[in-house]
Amino acid sequence: MEVIKYGQNLHPDNYAFKAKEAYITHLQGNSEEALEMIDQLLTVNPKNEDLYLIKGLIYNALGMFQEGRKTFKDLLSFTEFKEDVYFHVAQTYLQTFDYHGAIHYFKNCLFENKKNEVAADELSECFDRAGRASEGITYFQALIDQDPYNALFWFHLGQMYQCCVEYEKAINAYDYCILIDENMDDAYIQSGQCHMLSGNYEKAIQSFKQSFEYNTPEAFVYDSIAQCYFEMGNHEESRSYFKKAVKSNPSFHSSWYGIGMTLSEEERWYEAIHYLKKAIELNGDISDYWFLLGDCERELGNFEEADEAYRKVIEMDPDFLDIWYEYPEFLMEQNRTDEALQYAYLAVKYFPNDIAVHLRYIILQYRNGNIKAAYSLLSAAAKGEDDLREIIEEIYPELLNDSNIQKILEQNN
Repeated sequence: MEVIKYGQNLHPDNYAFKAKEAYITHLQGNSEEALEMIDQLLTVNPKNEDLYLIKGLIYNALGMFQEGRKTFKDLLSFTEFKEDVYFHVAQTYLQTFDYHGAIHYFKNCLFENKKNEVAADELSECFDRAGRASEGITYFQALIDQDPYNALFWFHLGQMYQCCVEYEKAINAYDYCILIDENMDDAYIQSGQCHMLSGNYEKAIQSFKQSFEYNTPEAFVYDSIAQCYFEMGNHEESRSYFKKAVKSNPSFHSSWYGIGMTLSEEERWYEAIHYLKKAIELNGDISDYWFLLGDCERELGNFEEADEAYRKVIEMDPDFLDIWYEYPEFLMEQNRTDEALQYAYLAVKYFPNDIAVHLRYIILQYRNGNIKAAYSLLSAAAKGEDDLREIIEEIYPELLNDSNIQKILEQNN
């Protein structure tokens, strides 16, 4: 503040110093005083751009985004330097989750300066969040038509195709981006994501690893490679990359889970539990972590711990379908048949249109000796269903040994 006052003494008519003094006053916690200072200065110099800019930024910092937006729009009416102001207006819309408004002003920002990478990044994300990715394809393609050697535009075109689940076209766009600028490591990574989502795991790994040449890999890239190896059935290699991820970022909980996942596939239950508990310690709000922990504890005969983990899944995420398949079966194994039927019935209530859920409830009724109830429920469930036999064969094939069950299935074919 002393430096600013010294500058004001040397240049008493310089409003840049006055604007900075007001902003520092705001930073010191005196925002109302700062706004009053600016309003007083604007009565003397009503078109001072620095004052409008600082006023808008203070409003934004206070969460008063509508006031900030109005201030910046007032500035747009007379400033010649519109790029930054458009960006600030767009940010006010972004802060209030109005992605449509943000899109308009980020477009204006790019119109002023097509090299504004931050505006291009934000615009691309807004197209996605607003559900307007197809419009984003048209927009970035038009920019490419004007400037075909702009790697940034090719990259964002790829992102828009990726949002529209057109992975082949996205990969082609990323390839053009890399052809123009081979140092653009994000293009390799996003291309890898597209290959992975398309099930081309070897190509995905190749793309991810190519990015290593241009930047130090982040944990999520190692994690993505690990997931590819896991899908290919190479658990050892998968585990090695999950470990690289947690070494890169010890807080990257999904990779701790990944290590546990690979160990569970190898039936190394004790080790798997250790890593799953580490993942849960970092983030206990993910159902998959608790579900797999329950499975591992169950395999070791730690039924109380398994029950606790399964109940945690139901408590935090009742839409997690697999728990409704597994938990009633787990309860039946513990001879807790009444609870098993209760939870199987709850599953039917949660998923009334899932025939597999209905069949599991029917099968539990049958196994619990409620044969007539099972027949009646199956007759009702079988209407209009063509693949009941296949589902029963997968869940409980012994049911097909009952001639009455066969008759019900044949009548509804």
